[in-house]
Amino acid sequence: MFDPESFFDLVDPNKNVIVAFSGGGDSSALLHFCYMLNLEEHFHARLSAIHVNHSLNKNSDLWEDHCRKFCKDRNINFQSHVVNINTKKSGLESAARNARYSIFKKVLQKNDQLLMAHHADDVAETVLYRLFRGTGLDGLQGPVKKRKLGKGILLRPWLGYTKSQLSEYLSFHNIDFVTDNSNFEANQDRNFIRNEVLKTTLSRWPNASTQIQKTADLVSKHKFAHDYLIKKQFGENIKGSTLERKFLLDLDEEICTEIIRFWIKANNLAMPNKKITGEILKAFIFSNPSPTTQVNWSRADNDQKSAFLTFSDGDLILNEK
Repeated sequence: MFDPESFFDLVDPNKNVIVAFSGGGDSSALLHFCYMLNLEEHFHARLSAIHVNHSLNKNSDLWEDHCRKFCKDRNINFQSHVVNINTKKSGLESAARNARYSIFKKVLQKNDQLLMAHHADDVAETVLYRLFRGTGLDGLQGPVKKRKLGKGILLRPWLGYTKSQLSEYLSFHNIDFVTDNSNFEANQDRNFIRNEVLKTTLSRWPNASTQIQKTADLVSKHKFAHDYLIKKQFGENIKGSTLERKFLLDLDEEICTEIIRFWIKANNLAMPNKKITGEILKAFIFSNPSPTTQVNWSRADNDQKSAFLTFSDGDLILNEK
């Protein structure tokens, strides 16, 4: 049902495998799949699971108990972490995600691979969500298949599979899993997209999730080439937190915009939206900036650090808030 060969194209069997295990259907399918591979001695390092108890649901402790028993029954190493969610600075979903990833970063060590069970429907949901909010090329990539996280690496080996395929696996192996009823509450944007928009779309175009995932993958490849070419041609001018204005003035507006965005991303700060980018061009490129010129921006979900631009001695200065 799931191809081990393509799985091991991404996952290194000689490094520790840690499955992010919520107890829900998706992560249960992935952990069980890894468990079966481990039984067949495909893994040559340690298999384990990590559970994050967000303490947001009356059943949170029951879900943690379920996960612990699931792992105990299969002799899988298990660890759980309880977090307190702070929603003052961002929304509930974003706050929970930030808390979860903070735990993952602390736990992961060198040679650890954290596997997450995101699938094609998750990619479609994310891309649609970002489209509705407004996004650039970066946002159309969807969740990435592989990236660094803490001292380890985060992997999503099942982005090419659909939710229905995971459900079929669960049914075939008679796997028990928990259900979070809050996932069906339409007041959350992602839930509305998942349960209303995507459900309706799939009823008319059954392969929609897969097609969106393929498009996101294609965008990711184009973005890689885009960044490579910018770095190769302009890399000497894009270093650190300063950017020479004179260099930018010699570029076409579209290229100048891409250089500024590339520079901000390279400094791991929140990306400005289209409106803010326009303000940056107006203040620093189309006008004569002064030491008092300043443009500020942030992300509503606070997933990345806020920033502001200033000007000094002919350079744009990127500052972290």
